[in-house]
Amino acid sequence: MAHLRYAVSVKDGPGTRPDSGHRKSCSLCGSYRGRLQNEKGEDEMRHEHVMILVILVLGTAALRTDVLTPSAFVQAAGTTVTIPGDSYLPAAIIIEVGQTVTWVNKDSDPHVTVSAPGDPQAFTLANAPGKTASFKFTKPGVFVYYCLDHATYNAKLRRVVARKEADLYPIAMEGLIVVKGPGFAGASSATINISGGTYAPDVAIVQAGGKVTWTNGETGAHAVVVKGAVVPKLDLPAGKSQTVTFARTGIYFFYDERQATYNSKVGLAAAKKGTPTFPVAMQGFVIVL
Repeated sequence: MAHLRYAVSVKDGPGTRPDSGHRKSCSLCGSYRGRLQNEKGEDEMRHEHVMILVILVLGTAALRTDVLTPSAFVQAAGTTVTIPGDSYLPAAIIIEVGQTVTWVNKDSDPHVTVSAPGDPQAFTLANAPGKTASFKFTKPGVFVYYCLDHATYNAKLRRVVARKEADLYPIAMEGLIVVKGPGFAGASSATINISGGTYAPDVAIVQAGGKVTWTNGETGAHAVVVKGAVVPKLDLPAGKSQTVTFARTGIYFFYDERQATYNSKVGLAAAKKGTPTFPVAMQGFVIVL
């Protein structure tokens, strides 16, 4: 996750969207009707024509990739984060301003949880084995945090980087907290640019019904996978864009399938060796408020 590279107000970007319905005047159905009139009776012709319409409409619906409507949060909504090892579970949560988050260390090793530079509030929490540590969030915004013992912060990339001795290397021991409150609202749209093997921003904040556009500014192709809904991956050739409308609130994780692999146990991606920013993964979050 990048830090402070999130967008709350940008213009709609370009996007492609398949046609949502079948037109009765299409040439396919017209040609087929003519052939049937010569070979079949009127009743059988009507039956075949209806079947074609059903197939075409269903086929078109299956291609729609622009609306996500999950029934629940992709990540958890709660105030407890568990440390089972060199990871935080869940990787991202949404809370309200004024709430307290508690980190529970179930690992046999100690951990030191710290806020990333530039967070709305700074904190450093010692998590001894079997113990808990808590922090009250009094300011709204996006908080990125990580374990000081198992990760570092790259100020140039504005990303958390895993230490090689971490159990899940190259996955960094990091987390995300979204604190809702006055003055913190999602935009109607956001654009995520792909450049240099990174997403910019990699945290986009939109309102329910808001649109997010991924734009590939590189010469190579990318494939964006959005977790949390039955939607095909977004294949992005060089210079192309695709737009997704997020219909419901929640936190949606996304990553580049060509550059990283998804780890379902921790809800984050691992960078593939040889990628431009290894060990930092090409991943991010869409936050829908």
